[in-house]
Amino acid sequence: MNIRSPFNDDELVQGIKDNNSMVISYIYKKNYPTIANFIRLNGGNDDDAKDIFQESLITLFHKVQQENFSLTSKLNTYIYSIARNLWLTELKRKQKNTDDINEVEEFLPNDELLLDDIELIRQNQKRLMWSLEKLGEPCKSILSYFYFYQWSMQEIAEKMGYTNAENAKNQKYKCLLRLKKIYQKM
Repeated sequence: MNIRSPFNDDELVQGIKDNNSMVISYIYKKNYPTIANFIRLNGGNDDDAKDIFQESLITLFHKVQQENFSLTSKLNTYIYSIARNLWLTELKRKQKNTDDINEVEEFLPNDELLLDDIELIRQNQKRLMWSLEKLGEPCKSILSYFYFYQWSMQEIAEKMGYTNAENAKNQKYKCLLRLKKIYQKM
């Protein structure tokens, strides 16, 4: 039985643009199990699934921020397509056979990203990681805890020694602004 989503795809895309933690959490909970299942069905393990899903979300966030972004499929199909292509690229890199890929039946993407897109995505990820390194502490840790490890603002406040989650949230916002400036200067 499918439960109706509290968000439509346009709201999800806008939530990503606005860095809405409720939307991001929803996307994670809704899509991670399918991606993890796909990775495990095709020779990967839980760590591979986490890595590929994280790369997929970074790619999605980057794509959504582009002015010319237009969603031409359901968002979950788009995420699946990104993850699928990243995993196929990883399998090829490891020189493993990609001829007999097991699909998650619910998602047979009809709008796959081109391999050139994958290379562009990887370059942008490297650029983002370099920008994070250049950003320094405490911003690097705050953003990593929030985006990569999916920690709550309360957990970040406790770890980083802020008095409350609201202070940590304000610091995260300032860090994002600094990161954006560094990224754009590259």
